[in-house]
Amino acid sequence: MANALGIILFENPSVDVAGLTAHRPMPALSFLGRYRLVDFMISNFSNSGINHIHVHVKEKPRPVYEHLGTGRHYNINSKKGKIRVLYGEVETLNKVYNTDIFSMMSNISFLEEDKNEYVIVSSSYMVYTANFEDLLHTHIGSGADISIISHSTDQAKDKFLHCDTLTLDKDKRVTGLGLNLGKVKTRTISLDTYILKKSLLLKLIKKGYQTSSLYWFNNVIRDELDHLNIRVIPHRGHVFAINSLQAYHQAHMEFLNPVLLRDLFNSNWPILTRTNDSEPTTYCDKAIVSNSIIANGCKISGTVINSVLGRGVVVEEGAVVVNSILLHQTTIGPGIHVEHVVLDKYSSIQHVKELKGSKVNPLYVTKRDSI
Repeated sequence: MANALGIILFENPSVDVAGLTAHRPMPALSFLGRYRLVDFMISNFSNSGINHIHVHVKEKPRPVYEHLGTGRHYNINSKKGKIRVLYGEVETLNKVYNTDIFSMMSNISFLEEDKNEYVIVSSSYMVYTANFEDLLHTHIGSGADISIISHSTDQAKDKFLHCDTLTLDKDKRVTGLGLNLGKVKTRTISLDTYILKKSLLLKLIKKGYQTSSLYWFNNVIRDELDHLNIRVIPHRGHVFAINSLQAYHQAHMEFLNPVLLRDLFNSNWPILTRTNDSEPTTYCDKAIVSNSIIANGCKISGTVINSVLGRGVVVEEGAVVVNSILLHQTTIGPGIHVEHVVLDKYSSIQHVKELKGSKVNPLYVTKRDSI
């Protein structure tokens, strides 16, 4: 069991899943038909024996409250642990002041009262699995003040755009913190996950807050590179940074690979979520479904190829859905072709024959819209 407090911070301004985040915060963003983004990090914490968790929300906290509930579906025992949803209750003058540092300062009493010696600070927009009990032991054994979980990639021109990058010396000590602008193929990416003592985190929060009202936690880390022993712990496995609509669409398309799906959804490391009882999906006589993820309660009379359908989606006879993501309770009318489309909840495509985006620029249809 990892004796640490788990903290999930909200995303920085470089993360913008255009359209989808206009209606809900990042942690509540639907993923793979039945999950929310926050499920992956909370499952990492819960599976690692971490049962005290703080989830910071930038705005619109209601969907996160509703999804997390008491935390019982994450195996969090309310007698021994608790999930807190936290946000800056004091209104800021401008959204630019709504930083993760501001949110932690606004809720610092909850952090000070926690009895864990260590904290693991993470973010909800990074999707990966990790045993934080093992990582905590690695951090303690290294003697580092702060450990940053990192991921090496040779696809930095196409993936992890606008994520923080790390420059390391031969001892894996972090000497520089930059931004991936897609100009270099190979990069060491920060997973926005930090392991450190709670006492040090409190000092860094207060220091950052005093330095600038616009400071984020990664700004504080950058300032401390010459003063603290900050090292990396490499992560080996699949990582997805859901920081744009293109990245959101691309991740769904990659998860249609059954090998990758089995690797991430391992029975020994379950991804936990709030369950929803609904009827099974109905596949009508003329339905054709290929290489797709289909949630419960759908009714499919048309063709679905390389797509992800949330609960209660209706695909009418003659309709064709290709390389698309259809969220909860959406409808594709008869004879309509949609391709590279992200269709938000309760939307309906009825009055056009074709709706197409592209791989690099998927088309987003807003919540409750009718086209």
